Amino acid sequence: MRTPDIAVVTGAASGVGSATVAALRASGVGVVTVDLVPAEAGDRVVVGDVAAPATWAAVLEASRELGGAPTKLVLNAAKLVVGTVLEVSEEDLRSVFEVNVLGAYQALHACLPVMIENGGGSVVTVASIDALVAEQGLAAYCASKGALLQLTRCVAVDHGRQGIRANCVCPTAIDTPFFRQHVDAAPDPAAFLAEKSGRHPSGRILQSEEVANTICFLLSDASSGMNGAAVTVDGGLLASFDFQA
Repeated sequence: MRTPDIAVVTGAASGVGSATVAALRASGVGVVTVDLVPAEAGDRVVVGDVAAPATWAAVLEASRELGGAPTKLVLNAAKLVVGTVLEVSEEDLRSVFEVNVLGAYQALHACLPVMIENGGGSVVTVASIDALVAEQGLAAYCASKGALLQLTRCVAVDHGRQGIRANCVCPTAIDTPFFRQHVDAAPDPAAFLAEKSGRHPSGRILQSEEVANTICFLLSDASSGMNGAAVTVDGGLLASFDFQA
């Protein structure tokens, strides 16, 4: 009997995570959601800290309740702290890495063995263009997303022969509650938002569904030749050195 297709999505309660859950469920994939608050959609809902091993024990149990083990893993949970390296406290730095890097490690450490045992699967991590370029005032966030990209590449290299594909999506600013938190922290939020939009050749802030569509492609067999890739979803932002509207 064919085992069911089961996806695990972290940071599933809003933004890109929520849009990804909706797209996966629409395609017939069973979904286990993971967040600090309950996600509205999902066949099984796990509420917990992604950096806690107990959360991942609950995820594997939820997958068994759906009839199998994870075949798709979307690591989207993230934390952002604003500040330069001189402004960010050690506590803040640790808290960002705990979610953005240690949380991904705990997910991989728990789920990869069962994925490999069942023939493999696809992992998509959600980093940021800040994994590829630096952004002013986001030292901890940029450092953590660079680490997440490298962790993803290591999974691709170390476990490709075991049926695992691991790719990293690197979005630009996306219109999510997470992004709005960053906007609201600016001295002039309206000017900050206008400047962010104007820097993109697309002339706008992208929507969660646009990133979710890319995630679902990377999870699918249609991307079977891709492993260890960093895929930008940035409205053309990194295509230009100095775009002028």
